[in-house]
Amino acid sequence: MKRARVGDVEVVALVDCVESYDANSVYVDAAEAVVPLSGYLDSEGRVALNFGCFLLCEGGRTILVDTGWGPEHHGLLPDELREAGVGLDEIDTVVFTHLHGDHTAWNLDRTTGKPMFPKARYLVPRADWDHYSASGSASFVRDVAPLERLDYLDLIEGERVLTPSLTTLPTPGHTPGHTSIAITSGGEHGFILGDVVFSEVDAVLPDLLSTFDGDRELARRTRLAILQRLVDDGSLVGASHIRAPGLGHFVREGTGTRWRPLA
Repeated sequence: MKRARVGDVEVVALVDCVESYDANSVYVDAAEAVVPLSGYLDSEGRVALNFGCFLLCEGGRTILVDTGWGPEHHGLLPDELREAGVGLDEIDTVVFTHLHGDHTAWNLDRTTGKPMFPKARYLVPRADWDHYSASGSASFVRDVAPLERLDYLDLIEGERVLTPSLTTLPTPGHTPGHTSIAITSGGEHGFILGDVVFSEVDAVLPDLLSTFDGDRELARRTRLAILQRLVDDGSLVGASHIRAPGLGHFVREGTGTRWRPLA
């Protein structure tokens, strides 16, 4: 758990869990492309991925972005919220960057089937809802579909104003409805990225395709455009999978970019 501020918005990075994956399972053609970046891998050629969520607090609003990998992966989100001093019933909105199972798994109490955040509205990107409703993925059926039946779910699309400082922004490619959250407050900028970028490797090699992206070419174009924006405006970035706690900046290095973690 780590706190930062963007103007009047408090950003709290929450680490549900950390898992490592062979680079070849994360990136297309990783054997050739990632070799020069071995410093970002462990001794066995694996990428350590954070599975993070973010609290955004402003003017009495408490918004949670994504709900992590959950109890099946020994997730710590409830403990992280407790450490942050936030009760489950204090969260008024849950926003999903997308509906992959590593971002939705603490939605419901596994014992009771009731929403984990009982006073929150759960905001789901419409294009992801349509896509995963049709595909019927196991995590969607378990973690997301019940929210509609329980009347806790609202579908969103395009740019949606959450607070005067927080606005959703479509960033498609990883999934059809992938969504990020832009923060503008007190002349400062922030950005909750979701899976536009997976690891520090992406900052150095943004053209590298990921095996996890649904539309790899669209994801690549989105990644390049968003990286340019975040470098230009100096945004504090909350990145779901960059090494814990996933807070930092993308900065210019030569003709490219790199990730600089928040001190």
